[in-house]
Amino acid sequence: MDKNYIYKYSLKKANFFNMYCLFIMAILAVIALIFIELRIFPTDLDNARFCMGEVIIFGIAPFMIYLIHDKILKRDNSVLEMPFLKWIILVITYENICSMIILFSFHATLLLVIPTLISVQYKNDKFLSIITIVISLILVIITTYGSLLFGEYDANLLKPLTKAEAESFQARLDLFLSVRSFEILYHHILPKLLCVLMIDVISLMISRRYDDMISLQIKLSDEVQKENVSKVNMQNAVIEHLADIIESRDIETGEHIKRTKIYVSILVNKMKDMDKYKDILTPKLQEDIINSAPLHDIGKIAVSDLILCKPGKLTDEEYDKMKIHTVKGGEIIKKILAEFDDKSFLNTAYDVAISHHEKWNGLGYPYGIKGEEIPLAGRIMAVADVFDALVAKRVYKQPMPIDKAVSIIIGDAGTHFDPDIIEVFKEVVDDFKKVALDE
Repeated sequence: MDKNYIYKYSLKKANFFNMYCLFIMAILAVIALIFIELRIFPTDLDNARFCMGEVIIFGIAPFMIYLIHDKILKRDNSVLEMPFLKWIILVITYENICSMIILFSFHATLLLVIPTLISVQYKNDKFLSIITIVISLILVIITTYGSLLFGEYDANLLKPLTKAEAESFQARLDLFLSVRSFEILYHHILPKLLCVLMIDVISLMISRRYDDMISLQIKLSDEVQKENVSKVNMQNAVIEHLADIIESRDIETGEHIKRTKIYVSILVNKMKDMDKYKDILTPKLQEDIINSAPLHDIGKIAVSDLILCKPGKLTDEEYDKMKIHTVKGGEIIKKILAEFDDKSFLNTAYDVAISHHEKWNGLGYPYGIKGEEIPLAGRIMAVADVFDALVAKRVYKQPMPIDKAVSIIIGDAGTHFDPDIIEVFKEVVDDFKKVALDE
């Protein structure tokens, strides 16, 4: 599993989640502003409009940029993949939280846990998490003392103060410089600092635990994948050794095994896109059919050399003995591969070995089954097997011209071969010819 892909994917999801949270925060700000306008929340109206306006504008802005850039303009590089987006989201979050703290005085300082909860989404960035906690704790102190001095945001502070306003501000400043400021530290700031810190740490610990679980899952997935690759390699090694055994007895049969696997691969890769087979030919079945093709003649191990290597035409008795290689092949495969965990491959290899000489009209062997009663793997193998048998040189015959062999294969559609597979054969016949000529 690609860890860079996982990191990029998690960053994209985290950015979208946090951007969505800002959007929700903006919606809640709209609702709060409506309540304030209706005087349900008793607070300064001008102050509320200014602060909630900031929350609404900054909350909606990233989401609008995402919609315009990704959905409307459909640019290649998504906004969500930009690495600096997380810092923008964090700055906007602090801006919105500070606006609400100013609006609701220091009673809203616990909202400073929100930036950390947002930064938790970027669990791979420890620096960001540390910075968030430190800033949040500092802002707890600043906003609490700031509320003591200024209370709610006062637009009059931007103008020359009246005498009454100056006296009020001086009274607050005197209170701040008195022993009362230490009482505020003990009774208000420290509890809030501990509360914010506790929530932040717990959030980060939960995130870290989740991250560890994901890492463990990735590790286990990698181990399982390596084990599966090892099993596949062992399986292929067994197949190659079995093919070598056949080839050691008959060099022509060995070359036949190699070519037929290529022919089967050509057919399967074309058939997988057909409407009829795209749901049947799963990637696993495709792999099983192609990899089991070299085992279709494994039963010839049980056939006498006198028959297998006979230069002339076989007698009826000899031909009957030769036909037994299909049944013997199925038996050999079940015995040799019985201990494999991959039962689907075992079943496919068995189907290929035992049914590749069956015919669509039911006149084949060993069981005389017909039509779609014949396993799909056997029907595919039959086309590859017969084509190679026609165009290749054997001890008992010379190779047939390729075009004549193609005509025979196409002419036997609906009698010897599955007509749908022959339609596929027509489309890939040039690929078959290239393989035959290369050999």
